[in-house]
Parts: sequence; C-alpha cells; structure tokens
Amino acid sequence: MLINILAPIFVFAVIVLIHEGGHFLTAKLTGMKVEEFAVGFGPKLGGVKKGETLYSLRAIPLGGFNRIAGMDGSKTDDPRAFSNRPVWARLLVIAAGSLFNVLLAFFIFTGAFLYAGYQTFPDLPVVGSVLSGTSAEKQGIQAGDRILSVAGKDVKSWTDIGKITKDLDSRIIPVKVSHEGEEKTLTIIMTDSEGGRPIIGISPYLEHHKVGIGQAFLMGGERSVYLLKMMVTGLVDMISGHEADVAGPIGVARMSAQVADTGFLSLLLFIALLSLNLGFLNLLPIPLLDGGVLILTLIEGISGRELPDKALYYIQAVGVTILLGLFLFAMCNDIQGLMK
Repeated sequence: MLINILAPIFVFAVIVLIHEGGHFLTAKLTGMKVEEFAVGFGPKLGGVKKGETLYSLRAIPLGGFNRIAGMDGSKTDDPRAFSNRPVWARLLVIAAGSLFNVLLAFFIFTGAFLYAGYQTFPDLPVVGSVLSGTSAEKQGIQAGDRILSVAGKDVKSWTDIGKITKDLDSRIIPVKVSHEGEEKTLTIIMTDSEGGRPIIGISPYLEHHKVGIGQAFLMGGERSVYLLKMMVTGLVDMISGHEADVAGPIGVARMSAQVADTGFLSLLLFIALLSLNLGFLNLLPIPLLDGGVLILTLIEGISGRELPDKALYYIQAVGVTILLGLFLFAMCNDIQGLMK
C-alpha cells in the first residue's frame, strides 16, 4: 500500500527536519553563516539562494542537513564561522537540535490532550466495548451493559470479573447482565487471551475527560518527562546486559506504517515518541553525536585551546565504533522482527 511507503518518509522527514531546523535557527540567531539548509539527502534536485544561504531540495526525502561555515573543522578567518563564534553560541547551536525534538514531542502531546482529552478507568462493571467474533458478541452483549454476576457470583466492580474467571474450571459460564434496565442471563463461552488467560470478550468502560489549554500543557510536560525517564531506564538496562527492545530504521519504518493505519493522531503521537527518543539519544556523550560535540566544545572553552588532531582522531574512532555497534544491534533486532 502507498501508506506503507509514505508514512515512514513522513515520520523521518518531520523528526530530522525539526532537529536540523533547531540548528539552523539558532545558528542564524547567533550570527553564524549558514551556507546551506537542505531538505533530504543525496543528489540535489534544485534550490533557491536567499542571501548567503542556499535552500535546496535533495533526492532522498528522509530528513535534511545544515552546512554551517567552519563546523566541519576547517580553518577559516571568517568571524561568523562556527569555530570562531563564542563558546556559548556554539553550545546553543549544538544543543538546539535535540531541544527542538523535545519541544516537538511536548507540543504534540499537549495538542493531543487538548484535542482528544484523556480517559480514566472508574472500575465500574460496565461494558465499554465487545471483542469481535467472541461469544459475548454473539450472545448480544453491548457497550453500556452492566455486568451483574459471573458464574453465579455477584460483580461489584470491573476487577471482580477477572478475579472470578481466572479460577473457573469450565469455559462455559452464565453471565447476568442489565441491558437498558432489563436483566437477562446469557451463556458465554470464554476464550483465551494472548497470555492464555480466560476472557469473556468484553472491555471496560472508560470515562472521558476534556481538558483546558493550561491542563493540556501540564499533561504534555508530564508525559514528556515520564517517557524521558523510561528511556533512561531502557538505556541503563541495555548497558547492564538486560533485555532491551531497540529498533533500527527497518523496525521504525514497519511501525510507522502500522501506526498510520490506526489514524493520523496515532501517527503524530508516534512521531512525538520518536522525536523525544532522538533528542535524548543525540545528547548522549558519545563522539560524533551532538552530546559528544557538546563535551568537546566545553573542554575547548574551559582549556582555551583546541584539542590536538591526534586526540580528535581517536575520540572520533571510539564514536564510530560505538555507533556502529548500536546500529548493528538495532539491525539484528529488525531482522529478527521480520522473521517472526
């Protein structure tokens, strides 16, 4: 399907362009010379030059890049080159890409809460939805019905249902429901969930809440902080040798297509998650990543001189080794996912 191709392109393009846009805007604001801002990679399809900056379109529509004078380590006397700007300006430009990724996630989460609100689980024995193809659907249980008893045992809350069904020997049980004030007893054949637990085939009622803009901003911030904490935990697990779920480009592309099938809001939330992930990972103190460049820039600012070329070579070699290892690990996970 076309969406399987367009969704990953859209996801990668948005995340990387926001990241590079952060570098671009802060470079301009701090007086640096931006020679090119490119949308995409590979051969140049065309471009427009405004002032000193070429705005170009590249053949591979997966993100983009900036070409800031002096940022490639070349020596120049241009006072507006990256290498000749104050330390604080260089630090700001380096960190801005990841900061913009975090801000993108924050604003998407905020907008999602403002648009869709949020749901809570009141633990009432009320049916929210019925799983398709189950005995519950065939027997006529509908959303809004109240479960009064299961297998002859009274139900006062939704959690009572699971407690009752998990200890039953028979998969054929009577379920008493109240539908629009009318009580009736139905014979239900339970099925197994993915985890092997017997289920009736009904989902609980969730209470929907609308939020104002102030609460949406607060909840967007809380969601961003929570996910960042989860990412830290996942990184610690991976370093300590515990099982970690890491996806590479193939895995992300597959998930993009799957999420896009569920709706545009779901795709936006997926973009927010990936953008937050990119912002976090890119600030890790690994050479070649923005975090590594931040550390080197700080060292140069404190010492007042540039690191020797030989030291930079070994530092970059370490960075390449780490990144290559992470890439291979992620690709192995992607391949295993394709084989399942």
